[in-house]
Amino acid sequence: MCSPSNPVLRDVSFALAATLLVGLFAGCQAAAEPDTPPEEAPAALPDSVELAEVWVLEAGLNRPESVIYDAERGVLYVSSINFEGPGHISKVSLDGTPVDSLWASDLAAPKGMALGEGVLYVSDENALLEIDLDSGEIVARHVAQADEVYLNDVAVGADGAVYVSDSRFSKIYALEDGAFDVWLAHENVLMPNGVHVVGDELYVAAGDSTAEEPGRARYLQAVSLADQSVRALHGTEPEGALDAIEPDGAGGLFVSDWGGGRLLHYRDGTGLALLRAPGQGTADVEFVADTQMLYVPVMMSNQLIAFEVSL
Repeated sequence: MCSPSNPVLRDVSFALAATLLVGLFAGCQAAAEPDTPPEEAPAALPDSVELAEVWVLEAGLNRPESVIYDAERGVLYVSSINFEGPGHISKVSLDGTPVDSLWASDLAAPKGMALGEGVLYVSDENALLEIDLDSGEIVARHVAQADEVYLNDVAVGADGAVYVSDSRFSKIYALEDGAFDVWLAHENVLMPNGVHVVGDELYVAAGDSTAEEPGRARYLQAVSLADQSVRALHGTEPEGALDAIEPDGAGGLFVSDWGGGRLLHYRDGTGLALLRAPGQGTADVEFVADTQMLYVPVMMSNQLIAFEVSL
């Protein structure tokens, strides 16, 4: 794995910056899976975000996809898909030490996670699980009632509603008042991956009906929680195989590109800026504003990387 020490290029022309970035990432990227090839890196834009690597964890992880911070218990939960067997969720200390690598085990293929009232919501193939935070036991299983389902990322709204993307079959499900059903199926929200509730909207990384391969050509969109109207959050040009959407606490977003192996930062008015290139499978990140720590799972290298953030 190679990472540029200063990915935000300054004092060079736009054309030169784009040329340097394309050349750099051609050498850094590993070959992507057939359905998520690396995308061309965007031109780096001036940005004040700086990252300092604090630790890297590999022990106990097997294709890690998502990480969540539990402030009450002072731990991280990391989901491992494990392509060759049962998936699991690990409990990890804030200094990168494994606490319980098989805290929740014998799962199908756990991906996105979000915290609710005393439970951890986890997408697991065709079901949304509720896992007790004290015991690690599954206390509820909500199965999507469809012949074809591939649940991915999870977000919880202020009212307790839980939103889950279906990144293969172009739907967003919602768990509301005990019922788990399709909440959105829209021609301009195709193959949605990352979701996050911001104010009165659900931010989504998804393609649209004009894209030949929308899963490889996602951009940032916003869906009204009130009337489900859809708007482009940042233009309508694809940015890559976007995965995570995570607010930075200062009006911007951390965004990951799974296929391109990139960690990006979005700011209204300037767009996306390249921060790091952790490697293929850079997935569902978690930012903790109180400690200014960013936790980044890298699926294909079986790593969880912790960065200290300066905004």
